[in-house]
Amino acid sequence: MFNTLLPFIFISAYSHIYFDSLKKDALCYIFKPLTTILIICLAYLQTTTFTPVHYWVFGGLVFSLLGDIFLMLKKDYFLQGLIAFFIAHVAYVIAFTDTTGFEFNSWLLLFLLAYAGILIAVLNKHLGKLRIPVYAYATALTLMVLTSYNFFQLSWHYMSLYAFVGALFFMVSDSILAYRRFVKEYAWSQPAILATYYIAQSMIALSLTN
Repeated sequence: MFNTLLPFIFISAYSHIYFDSLKKDALCYIFKPLTTILIICLAYLQTTTFTPVHYWVFGGLVFSLLGDIFLMLKKDYFLQGLIAFFIAHVAYVIAFTDTTGFEFNSWLLLFLLAYAGILIAVLNKHLGKLRIPVYAYATALTLMVLTSYNFFQLSWHYMSLYAFVGALFFMVSDSILAYRRFVKEYAWSQPAILATYYIAQSMIALSLTN
C-alpha cells in the first residue's frame, strides 16, 4: 500500500520545493503541510496492528507537522518550531526504545558527539538567546539518531533500517538549517533542507511495520 502513496509524497514535496524557490507563499502554505500529512498517512498504512511504537511515531509526525506550520509563517516563530520538533524527536526516541531499551553503539556515540561538538562550536557565537534551546534540541536529535540505530540493530524486521537512514537525513537537514539560520545562507540551502527533511520523515514512516 505504501508504494501507491510514495509518488504523491514525492509530487507534493517537489511542488513545495519548487514553489518555495519561486517565493509563491500561498502554494507553499498548501504543499508543505500536505506533504507531511501524506507522510502521516504513509505511516498509518504501514501496519494493521498498532503498538506504542506506532503511536509515538504518529505523535512525532504530528508535532513535526506543527513545527512545519510554525516555520513557514511570515512572522518569526522559529523558537516555537524548534520546540515542536524537539517534542517530535523525544517521541521518536521513546518509539525507538519502547521494545529495545537503551543500548548505544560506542563508535556511533563518539562520532555523533564529535559532530555535534564541531557544529555547536561553529554556531555558538551566533546563537544569542537561543543558545539553550538549540543545545537542548541538538541533544534530542543526537539521541534520536542513536536510538534509531539501536532500533535497527535489535529489531526483527529489515525495514527498521529506514528509521536509522531517516534519522541521518534528519541530522543533515537540521545541520544545514542551523547553519543557514545562524551563520550564512546559500542559494542551495533551502532546497537541500526541504529535500533531506522529507526523505527523513518518509524513511521514519516506512520503518513502521509489524
